[in-house]
Formats: sequence, structure tokens, C-alpha cells
Amino acid sequence: MNRTLSGAGAARTAAAAARTAAAAIVALALLSASGCASYGRLERYRETYPDAAAFLESRGVPSFGASEPALYMDGGAWFERAMELIAGAEDYILISSFLITDIDRQRAIFDALAERMAAGVRVYMIVDSASYYRTYPMDAEPIPASTPLARNFGIPLIEYNPIRGRRIFTLLGLLDRDHRKFWVVDGRTVVTGGQNVDYDSLRDVGNGGCVDAMIEYESPGAAAFLRDSFVRTWNAYSLDPLDPDDFAVGDADTPYRLSVIDQGLRSPGLVTDMFDGFMAFASEELWLVQCYAYLTPSLLDRVRFAVDRGVRVNVVLSREHVTARALYGSYYGMLDLLDAGASVYLYESDVGSLLHFKLIMADGELASVGSANYNLRSQTTSRELSFIVSDQESLAMIRAELDALLASCRPVGREEARRYRGLPYLLQNLLMQFWG
Repeated sequence: MNRTLSGAGAARTAAAAARTAAAAIVALALLSASGCASYGRLERYRETYPDAAAFLESRGVPSFGASEPALYMDGGAWFERAMELIAGAEDYILISSFLITDIDRQRAIFDALAERMAAGVRVYMIVDSASYYRTYPMDAEPIPASTPLARNFGIPLIEYNPIRGRRIFTLLGLLDRDHRKFWVVDGRTVVTGGQNVDYDSLRDVGNGGCVDAMIEYESPGAAAFLRDSFVRTWNAYSLDPLDPDDFAVGDADTPYRLSVIDQGLRSPGLVTDMFDGFMAFASEELWLVQCYAYLTPSLLDRVRFAVDRGVRVNVVLSREHVTARALYGSYYGMLDLLDAGASVYLYESDVGSLLHFKLIMADGELASVGSANYNLRSQTTSRELSFIVSDQESLAMIRAELDALLASCRPVGREEARRYRGLPYLLQNLLMQFWG
């Protein structure tokens, strides 16, 4: 393995592995339950629907008109665009960010939001309590959460499913997380992807920041849909409820179509439907770019189904990770992917940048960009958001970024993958089935 842990890091890894022993039994039972045969179901989908778009429509995935896309692939580019969106906002800004942790650029965003609020623009933020429990990199020292700072700036903010009180004694209270990252500005502009308002996301790639995507469209329909989702989430946790009708939706030319996967506990299974749509209907080539791929038997079945139909399945994983448990857990599944017939590539950054991009692309004709990882957590107990696109302009832009990433990737062979199958890797993989 190219990444070498320090002595202290190795000790923490060993301690974490020991703590996961009890969880391993539960995780094994969970994985066994998830291993229901996918072949028959995917084959039925292929027999019933002409393509992935028709299948996703049948599963209730909404589609909206959208304008030309824009794609931002690193913290510096997205920070500049975020500041432009804030400066240009005239009515309201809605932000959902899984994490908010302290960094100068995050403070600059808060400053800019406070300035626009003083000018009469309404700002609301939803964040997840996971911000309080971050460590970086492979270190026991936490990165400070910025929730109190946001409140000091006067930014209205709620925490999704706070991790405290009686909730810490319930499994769902711990696992139900809002992993979405999206912005809605003035009822016209919608942006989603993997970028949080946090330490990892907002740093420049040259300074070790994440390689990640935020994809932007002008889409009044999608803006209204995400506004309503934001307001429902806000009202579930706030004593000051919002009315979606108070947030007007604008107008825009919409030559393209944009499908939106917005999964919550009241709309479960949409991420699974997205995986099924890509895996069942890809005909030649499928790219799965993932930071975290903690695989279950069912997820591997989907890969085998595509491979058995002659589809070239390519999986890109990250060499760098924020924690040892994430690195060990992700590396463990490489051999499983190779055994399923996929080609596995490892993105290697010279400056320690994490590949946090979540992309699925089938045949160069359909692509998904968003927050969902190829794992059980994203399928079941996380709120996730992805945009699915099929217009040629979006696809060309995404493919160009994929090709640029591949220049820093190398293939992983079976001999190397076997080195990641020891007990520490297994235990961390089982732990990350819950926490990944």
C-alpha cells in the first residue's frame, strides 16, 4: 500500500479495530440480509423498460427543465462561484451542507452571507451533527465545527437529527444523517455535488483539498422541488417553521432535462433505484468514481450483472482518505470488485488530495453527480441528493473531467488487492458499513 501510517496512527487503527469486533457480528448479519439476488430483478427491469430514463421515471424520480450546466471540480473553483452566487442573490439562499468545519474560506462565506442578510436577502442553512465528530487527517484531534460560528454571524441554522440526548441510544438516531450538499438561490439556481462548507472541500487541490464536483443549473422546477424538500426538513427540527410559498421561483430558459434523486426516510430506495438504473441498462461501458465503496453482496451482484452482459465496469477509488478506517475499509473491497469482473483504478494525488467525487456514467449517455456513495449507508439510512443528466453538453463536460482524473490513476492488480484482505481491513470494512 502506498499510504504508510505513523506509529501513533497504527496504534489508533488497532484500537479502532478492537472496538469494531462486536459490531462485526451485527454487520455480518446485515450484509447477509442485503445479499438478496439482484440478477432476477435487474433482468425484469430490462424486460419491462426501454432504458434507464423510463425506469427511473417509473420509480417516481422527477425530471425538470434546465439550462446549460457548469461544473466546479475543486475547492478554489467552487469557493469563487459560491461567493458570486451569494453576492448576486436578491431574495434568498438555501444551503444544505453535511459538514461545516472551520477554515478561512468558510468564514469568508459566512461573512458574505451576513452581508447579504443585512441587505435583506434571506439565508437559511441545514447542517448535520456529524460536523462535531470530525478528525483530520488520521489524527485524534477534532477539526472545530462551525455551527456556533454561523449562529454568531446571525445565520439561521438547524442541525439535522442532533447526535445527543436520548438519540445516542438508538441505532436510527445515530445512523439517520443528512448527507446532502446543495444550494438553491433565488428560485432559479440549483447546485449539488460532494462539496461541503468545510475544511476538506474548500481548500485548493494543490493544498491537499478534495477533488470533488459541484454541478450547477438554472432550473426553476428543480429549484421549487429542492426548496420544498429544504423547507420540510427545516420544519421537522425548527421552532420557527418556514412556508415554501414565501420563497418565489423564477423563470429561465430550459433546453435540457435534469432528473433529481432526493432520498430521505420518507422516500427510501431512490439511491438503490439509481444504482439499478445504471447497472441494468448500461450496454458497453460504465464508470463508477467513488471515494468510499463499502461493498455488500447485493452491490457486487449489480457489478456482476453488468459484467456478465459484456459491460466494461471501471471503478475508480481514492488512495488518500481522511481516516485510517476509511482507507482500510475501502481497500478491503478491491479484490471483490476484481473477482466480480470490474477493473479497479486508484487515484493517486501527489499532495494528499482525497478523491471525493461521486460519479456514475453509462455509455457516455447518462451520468449522475451528487452525494451518494456506492455503499449500504447511502442506500438505506442517509439522505442523499444526486442530479442525473443526459444532455450532450453536461456529458461532455463530465467526461472531460473524468479523463483528467484518469491521468492520475493507476490500475490495481489482483496481487496488490490480496494484500488488503487481512483482519484489520475486514474489521474496518464492517465498521464502515455503518459509519461510511
